[in-house]
Amino acid sequence: MLSRRIPHDLAPNAWARLLEQRRAAGEPLLDLTETNPTRVGLGGAGPDELAALARAESACYEPDARGSATARAAVAGYYRERGTPVDPGRIVLTASTSESYAHVFRLLADPGGTFLVPSPSYPLFEPLAALEGVALRPYRLAYDGDWHLDLDSLERAFGPDVRGVIVVQPNHPTGSCLDEAERSALAGLCERHGAAVVADEVFGDFARSGRPAPLPGFTGEERVPTFVLSGLSKVCGMPQMKLGWMVVGGPEPARTEALRGLEWIADLFLSVATPVQVALPHLLGARHAFQWRVRERVAANLARLERLVAARPELGVLRAQGGWAAVLRVPLTMTEEQWALDLLRQGVVVHPGHFYDFAGGGHLVVSLIPEPRTFDEALGRIEEFTAGA
Repeated sequence: MLSRRIPHDLAPNAWARLLEQRRAAGEPLLDLTETNPTRVGLGGAGPDELAALARAESACYEPDARGSATARAAVAGYYRERGTPVDPGRIVLTASTSESYAHVFRLLADPGGTFLVPSPSYPLFEPLAALEGVALRPYRLAYDGDWHLDLDSLERAFGPDVRGVIVVQPNHPTGSCLDEAERSALAGLCERHGAAVVADEVFGDFARSGRPAPLPGFTGEERVPTFVLSGLSKVCGMPQMKLGWMVVGGPEPARTEALRGLEWIADLFLSVATPVQVALPHLLGARHAFQWRVRERVAANLARLERLVAARPELGVLRAQGGWAAVLRVPLTMTEEQWALDLLRQGVVVHPGHFYDFAGGGHLVVSLIPEPRTFDEALGRIEEFTAGA
């Protein structure tokens, strides 16, 4: 009865089954996979932000497919403060980054069209692409003490069916960023093959250095059609507000054509609620305090993780430039799956690296935003387990 876009086998894997069993039994768990800021005392929506949703203007419904002029001006102000000014006319609001991806897939590709995706990276791309009837093909991010774009891998991935290249800047969970030469090379390949750049920059405000300066991205790229994605979930720590955006760049007339197409798609859904659009200037204004708290939390938890690695030389932490996650290198004495299952039996929840398409084994992925007590206790159990493994 269901379409082929819906997975027919929804049975959980061994890790998910064990996690469900332990939760159902009420066993306490130290969750190092938690990336929802509202669950770890970091949410950005306080009383003032919630009050902004109740303004009188929210009672009037005057839909604009791209988003209200006031809301788009607020997003443009955010980029101006970051030193990358954009025209509000190039901004399209969505309900989330996931919806932005769906709109871009619909805009650029017929069924069967292909997008290139980094590996390792988000496990979200595959189901989103399947729902829109498009295909994915990976290109490699390589690690040799630092992360690099494997340009040969990217070049080999191109073909006549490729409609766009997805780049996550900084990537999740690797925390890696393309440098200026890599960004230029990627854009050049897209220009040569007639493909667009789809740049997910939701973690772009979270440099690992702790400095408030934003990480470099693709805003301002004019050689090829470019779609820069972000939103309130990570920028302000407000995933419950359900507002994201796209900044459309590139040469004319392709840019105007893309904006016209996105407006038509967005008009079919009109998914962004009026109250959050009305409140957006106030919500974005609250981001500085939230981001400061996150940077402080990430720095403290990362320092604790590095102390663990110093004490256990068989472990390691892969270098990163930004984001909220860390990749822990573990001995190949067992599979990543077995590491994650055995740690779960010790009450510690981590992700095995293969969830994110890490190659070669020996990687675990942890979030750096859990509350410090939880993080410290979990790392203590990891240290104990490693000593006996």
